[in-house]
Amino acid sequence: MKLLAIVGTNADFSYNRFLANFIAKRYSDKAEIEVKEIDKLTPFCRTQMADETIKAWIEDIKSADGIIITTPEYDHTIPAPLKSALEWLGSHAGPNVMKMKPVAIAGASYGMQGTGRAQEDMREILLSPDMSANVLPGNEVLIGGAADKFDKETGELTDEATIKSLDGMMDNFFNFVEQATK
Repeated sequence: MKLLAIVGTNADFSYNRFLANFIAKRYSDKAEIEVKEIDKLTPFCRTQMADETIKAWIEDIKSADGIIITTPEYDHTIPAPLKSALEWLGSHAGPNVMKMKPVAIAGASYGMQGTGRAQEDMREILLSPDMSANVLPGNEVLIGGAADKFDKETGELTDEATIKSLDGMMDNFFNFVEQATK
């Protein structure tokens, strides 16, 4: 099983990068998980053709069995670079690689509410007619107070309750991807 863990921000420092890397490391015995950055992607413009970086992005998404998106929450929604990165993947842009692609969503933020609003927006985007992704239902990993739950030096997630929640979501996602790819 080949999965991509997408870092949903272009920020130099991000707890969501820590989360994506933690996922790739912790579950490496269950799947090949590659962490994918979006910081070098050309902003989406409907009248522009995909450059080589975008073509590679589309091929990476297309070849993955499933996608894990780790998103922060900026002003109650996902970051603009993440939205732009997703725009290149929908049917309106041509490739339509998200159609029925299994996707799991998790996120970390400084605030106590976690990334609930951003994840809700992410679900709406992924379930829209132009995306039609197959989003893992009934699972939310909302990491609030991220500065206290990750080791800033190693990037390791240290909060046991959060790890337990993440383990449950990932076990469900592995089963979800297996069912979707039968």
